[in-house]
Amino acid sequence: MDARLLSLNYNLVKELFAQRRISWFRRGGPVDDAGAVLELPLSVRIEPYTLFITAGGLWSMGAFSYSQSSLPPETEMGRYCSISNAVTAFNSEHPVEWVSVSPFSYDPDAAPIFRQAIEDSPLGARYRPRRYDDRAHAPIRMGHDVWIGQHVQLKKGISIGNGAVIAAGAVVTKDVEPYAIVGGVPARRLRMRFDEETVERLERVRWWDYNFTEFYGLDPARPERFLDGLEERIAGGKVRPYRPEPLTLRTIRDWLDGSRQG
Repeated sequence: MDARLLSLNYNLVKELFAQRRISWFRRGGPVDDAGAVLELPLSVRIEPYTLFITAGGLWSMGAFSYSQSSLPPETEMGRYCSISNAVTAFNSEHPVEWVSVSPFSYDPDAAPIFRQAIEDSPLGARYRPRRYDDRAHAPIRMGHDVWIGQHVQLKKGISIGNGAVIAAGAVVTKDVEPYAIVGGVPARRLRMRFDEETVERLERVRWWDYNFTEFYGLDPARPERFLDGLEERIAGGKVRPYRPEPLTLRTIRDWLDGSRQG
Protein backbone atom coordinates (compact mmCIF):
# COMPACT_ATOMS: atom_id res chain seq x y z
CA MET A 1 0.00 0.00 0.00
CA ASP A 2 1.18 3.53 -0.77
CA ALA A 3 2.49 5.01 2.51
CA ARG A 4 1.19 8.44 1.48
CA LEU A 5 -2.42 7.24 1.45
CA LEU A 6 -4.98 6.17 4.01
CA SER A 7 -7.19 3.26 2.93
CA LEU A 8 -10.42 2.60 4.79
CA ASN A 9 -13.76 0.92 4.30
CA TYR A 10 -16.38 3.46 3.29
CA ASN A 11 -19.00 1.95 5.58
CA LEU A 12 -16.86 2.93 8.59
CA VAL A 13 -17.09 6.64 7.72
CA LYS A 14 -20.37 6.72 5.84
CA GLU A 15 -22.19 8.47 8.66
CA LEU A 16 -19.31 10.91 9.19
CA PHE A 17 -19.41 11.85 5.51
CA ALA A 18 -23.16 12.39 5.70
CA GLN A 19 -22.78 14.66 8.71
CA ARG A 20 -20.07 16.66 6.95
CA ARG A 21 -22.16 16.90 3.75
CA ILE A 22 -19.51 15.09 1.72
CA SER A 23 -20.97 12.85 -0.97
CA TRP A 24 -19.24 9.95 -2.69
CA PHE A 25 -20.68 7.82 -5.45
CA ARG A 26 -18.66 4.80 -6.39
CA ARG A 27 -17.89 4.60 -10.08
CA GLY A 28 -18.14 1.03 -11.27
CA GLY A 29 -20.06 -0.46 -8.37
CA PRO A 30 -22.57 0.13 -5.55
CA VAL A 31 -21.40 2.37 -2.73
CA ASP A 32 -23.00 0.17 -0.09
CA ASP A 33 -20.89 -2.80 -1.10
CA ALA A 34 -19.07 -3.99 2.02
CA GLY A 35 -15.85 -4.00 0.01
CA ALA A 36 -16.04 -0.34 -1.03
CA VAL A 37 -12.68 1.19 -0.10
CA LEU A 38 -11.68 4.84 -0.01
CA GLU A 39 -8.13 6.08 -0.45
CA LEU A 40 -7.26 9.55 0.85
CA PRO A 41 -3.96 11.44 1.06
CA LEU A 42 -2.67 11.97 4.58
CA SER A 43 -2.90 15.74 4.01
CA VAL A 44 -6.55 15.61 2.92
CA ARG A 45 -8.82 18.61 3.57
CA ILE A 46 -12.40 18.31 2.32
CA GLU A 47 -14.99 21.01 3.00
CA PRO A 48 -18.75 20.39 3.22
CA TYR A 49 -21.02 20.30 0.17
CA THR A 50 -18.58 18.44 -2.03
CA LEU A 51 -19.22 15.54 -4.40
CA PHE A 52 -16.88 12.83 -5.66
CA ILE A 53 -17.83 10.31 -8.34
CA THR A 54 -14.74 8.11 -8.38
CA ALA A 55 -13.55 4.53 -8.12
CA GLY A 56 -12.55 5.28 -4.53
CA GLY A 57 -9.79 7.88 -4.55
CA LEU A 58 -10.43 11.25 -2.90
CA TRP A 59 -8.36 14.43 -2.60
CA SER A 60 -8.54 17.89 -1.04
CA MET A 61 -11.59 19.78 -2.28
CA GLY A 62 -13.27 23.06 -1.37
CA ALA A 63 -16.95 23.61 -0.69
CA PHE A 64 -19.52 23.47 -3.51
CA SER A 65 -17.12 21.65 -5.86
CA TYR A 66 -17.71 18.34 -7.59
CA SER A 67 -15.79 15.93 -9.79
CA GLN A 68 -17.06 13.20 -12.07
CA SER A 69 -13.48 12.04 -12.66
CA SER A 70 -10.83 10.33 -10.58
CA LEU A 71 -7.82 12.60 -10.07
CA PRO A 72 -4.48 11.98 -8.29
CA PRO A 73 -4.62 12.07 -4.48
CA GLU A 74 -2.18 15.00 -4.48
CA THR A 75 -4.73 17.20 -6.26
CA GLU A 76 -5.71 20.41 -4.45
CA MET A 77 -9.02 21.89 -5.59
CA GLY A 78 -10.69 25.13 -4.51
CA ARG A 79 -14.36 25.97 -4.17
CA TYR A 80 -17.11 25.98 -6.81
CA CYS A 81 -15.09 23.82 -9.24
CA SER A 82 -16.87 21.69 -11.86
CA ILE A 83 -14.94 18.69 -13.21
CA SER A 84 -16.56 16.66 -15.97
CA ASN A 85 -16.07 12.96 -16.67
CA ALA A 86 -13.01 11.30 -18.22
CA VAL A 87 -10.57 13.95 -16.98
CA THR A 88 -7.19 12.34 -16.31
CA ALA A 89 -3.66 13.21 -15.25
CA PHE A 90 -0.54 12.17 -17.16
CA ASN A 91 1.33 9.12 -15.97
CA SER A 92 4.99 9.40 -15.04
CA GLU A 93 7.27 11.33 -17.35
CA HIS A 94 10.36 9.80 -18.94
CA PRO A 95 13.88 11.34 -19.09
CA VAL A 96 14.09 12.33 -22.76
CA GLU A 97 17.55 13.83 -22.20
CA TRP A 98 19.02 10.52 -20.96
CA VAL A 99 20.52 7.80 -23.15
CA SER A 100 17.21 5.92 -22.96
CA VAL A 101 13.66 6.85 -22.05
CA SER A 102 13.07 3.31 -20.74
CA PRO A 103 12.46 3.15 -16.97
CA PHE A 104 15.07 0.38 -16.52
CA SER A 105 17.56 3.10 -15.57
CA TYR A 106 15.53 4.83 -12.86
CA ASP A 107 12.52 2.69 -11.91
CA PRO A 108 12.91 -1.07 -12.42
CA ASP A 109 9.61 -1.56 -10.60
CA ALA A 110 7.71 0.27 -13.34
CA ALA A 111 7.14 -3.09 -15.04
CA PRO A 112 7.84 -6.64 -13.82
CA ILE A 113 10.03 -7.36 -16.87
CA PHE A 114 12.81 -5.16 -15.50
CA ARG A 115 12.76 -6.62 -12.00
CA GLN A 116 12.69 -10.13 -13.45
CA ALA A 117 15.71 -9.36 -15.63
CA ILE A 118 17.65 -8.11 -12.61
CA GLU A 119 16.82 -11.27 -10.67
CA ASP A 120 17.83 -13.49 -13.60
CA SER A 121 21.12 -11.75 -14.30
CA PRO A 122 24.38 -12.70 -12.53
CA LEU A 123 25.08 -8.95 -12.44
CA GLY A 124 21.69 -8.08 -10.97
CA ALA A 125 23.02 -7.69 -7.43
CA ARG A 126 25.36 -4.94 -8.65
CA TYR A 127 22.71 -2.99 -10.55
CA ARG A 128 21.69 0.36 -9.05
CA PRO A 129 19.05 2.56 -10.72
CA ARG A 130 19.67 6.28 -11.05
CA ARG A 131 17.32 8.66 -9.22
CA TYR A 132 15.00 10.56 -11.53
CA ASP A 133 12.53 13.18 -10.32
CA ASP A 134 9.68 12.83 -12.81
CA ARG A 135 7.17 14.85 -10.73
CA ALA A 136 5.03 11.73 -10.55
CA HIS A 137 3.52 12.92 -7.29
CA ALA A 138 3.53 16.68 -7.94
CA PRO A 139 0.09 18.08 -7.10
CA ILE A 140 -2.30 19.58 -9.61
CA ARG A 141 -3.49 22.80 -7.98
CA MET A 142 -6.80 24.36 -8.96
CA GLY A 143 -8.13 27.67 -7.77
CA HIS A 144 -11.81 28.47 -7.33
CA ASP A 145 -14.58 28.37 -9.94
CA VAL A 146 -12.59 26.18 -12.34
CA TRP A 147 -14.49 24.30 -15.05
CA ILE A 148 -12.86 21.36 -16.86
CA GLY A 149 -14.65 19.70 -19.77
CA GLN A 150 -14.72 16.05 -20.80
CA HIS A 151 -11.66 14.04 -21.82
CA VAL A 152 -9.12 16.63 -20.67
CA GLN A 153 -5.60 15.50 -19.83
CA LEU A 154 -3.61 17.38 -17.18
CA LYS A 155 0.11 17.36 -16.58
CA LYS A 156 1.01 16.82 -12.95
CA GLY A 157 2.50 19.81 -11.20
CA ILE A 158 0.52 22.46 -13.07
CA SER A 159 -1.58 25.21 -11.51
CA ILE A 160 -4.98 26.26 -12.82
CA GLY A 161 -6.03 29.76 -11.81
CA ASN A 162 -9.33 31.01 -10.42
CA GLY A 163 -12.16 31.10 -12.92
CA ALA A 164 -10.26 29.21 -15.63
CA VAL A 165 -12.12 27.09 -18.19
CA ILE A 166 -10.53 24.13 -19.99
CA ALA A 167 -12.33 23.01 -23.14
CA ALA A 168 -13.18 19.37 -23.73
CA GLY A 169 -10.40 17.27 -25.19
CA ALA A 170 -7.60 19.67 -24.25
CA VAL A 171 -4.13 18.48 -23.23
CA VAL A 172 -2.84 20.89 -20.60
CA THR A 173 0.93 20.90 -20.12
CA LYS A 174 1.44 24.39 -18.63
CA ASP A 175 -0.10 26.57 -15.93
CA VAL A 176 -3.42 28.19 -16.82
CA GLU A 177 -3.86 31.84 -15.87
CA PRO A 178 -6.96 32.99 -13.97
CA TYR A 179 -10.12 33.46 -16.04
CA ALA A 180 -8.52 32.14 -19.23
CA ILE A 181 -10.43 29.80 -21.54
CA VAL A 182 -7.96 27.30 -22.99
CA GLY A 183 -8.29 24.44 -25.45
CA GLY A 184 -6.42 22.34 -27.98
CA VAL A 185 -3.45 19.99 -28.08
CA PRO A 186 -1.39 21.28 -26.45
CA ALA A 187 -3.78 23.68 -24.76
CA ARG A 188 -3.43 27.37 -25.51
CA ARG A 189 -5.40 30.42 -24.48
CA LEU A 190 -8.45 30.99 -26.67
CA ARG A 191 -9.76 34.07 -24.91
CA MET A 192 -10.38 35.58 -21.49
CA ARG A 193 -13.72 35.28 -19.75
CA PHE A 194 -13.72 38.94 -18.67
CA ASP A 195 -11.84 42.16 -19.25
CA GLU A 196 -8.89 43.00 -17.04
CA GLU A 197 -10.87 45.37 -14.81
CA THR A 198 -13.54 42.76 -14.07
CA VAL A 199 -10.92 40.10 -13.38
CA GLU A 200 -9.20 42.38 -10.87
CA ARG A 201 -12.52 43.08 -9.21
CA LEU A 202 -13.44 39.41 -8.99
CA GLU A 203 -10.09 38.62 -7.40
CA ARG A 204 -10.53 41.45 -4.93
CA VAL A 205 -14.09 40.59 -3.89
CA ARG A 206 -13.38 36.83 -3.67
CA TRP A 207 -17.04 35.86 -3.98
CA TRP A 208 -16.11 32.18 -3.49
CA ASP A 209 -15.34 32.91 0.15
CA TYR A 210 -19.10 32.94 0.73
CA ASN A 211 -21.92 30.42 0.77
CA PHE A 212 -23.86 30.94 -2.46
CA THR A 213 -27.13 31.14 -0.53
CA GLU A 214 -25.91 34.59 0.58
CA PHE A 215 -26.28 35.73 -3.04
CA TYR A 216 -30.09 35.76 -2.98
CA GLY A 217 -31.45 38.59 -5.11
CA LEU A 218 -28.15 39.06 -6.99
CA ASP A 219 -28.03 38.28 -10.71
CA PRO A 220 -25.01 36.10 -11.64
CA ALA A 221 -25.74 36.69 -15.33
CA ARG A 222 -24.74 40.34 -14.86
CA PRO A 223 -21.28 40.24 -13.26
CA GLU A 224 -20.89 43.97 -12.63
CA ARG A 225 -24.25 44.30 -10.90
CA PHE A 226 -23.63 41.08 -9.00
CA LEU A 227 -20.33 42.47 -7.70
CA ASP A 228 -21.95 45.82 -6.88
CA GLY A 229 -24.54 44.08 -4.74
CA LEU A 230 -22.08 41.74 -3.05
CA GLU A 231 -19.65 44.56 -2.26
CA GLU A 232 -22.50 46.48 -0.67
CA ARG A 233 -23.46 43.51 1.48
CA ILE A 234 -19.86 42.91 2.51
CA ALA A 235 -19.35 46.57 3.42
CA GLY A 236 -22.57 46.55 5.44
CA GLY A 237 -21.63 43.39 7.30
CA LYS A 238 -24.64 41.56 5.88
CA VAL A 239 -22.58 38.57 4.72
CA ARG A 240 -19.78 36.70 6.39
CA PRO A 241 -17.17 34.41 4.85
CA TYR A 242 -18.04 30.73 4.96
CA ARG A 243 -15.47 29.04 7.20
CA PRO A 244 -16.51 25.43 7.84
CA GLU A 245 -14.28 22.92 9.58
CA PRO A 246 -12.80 20.67 6.90
CA LEU A 247 -12.59 16.91 7.06
CA THR A 248 -9.00 15.93 7.83
CA LEU A 249 -7.08 12.82 8.79
CA ARG A 250 -7.47 13.78 12.44
CA THR A 251 -11.24 14.12 12.00
CA ILE A 252 -11.40 10.63 10.57
CA ARG A 253 -9.22 9.12 13.29
CA ASP A 254 -11.26 10.78 16.05
CA TRP A 255 -14.44 9.43 14.47
CA LEU A 256 -13.07 5.91 14.22
CA ASP A 257 -11.77 6.02 17.80
CA GLY A 258 -15.20 7.19 19.01
CA SER A 259 -16.95 4.46 17.05
CA ARG A 260 -14.74 1.78 18.60
CA GLN A 261 -15.32 3.11 22.13
CA GLY A 262 -19.06 3.30 21.49
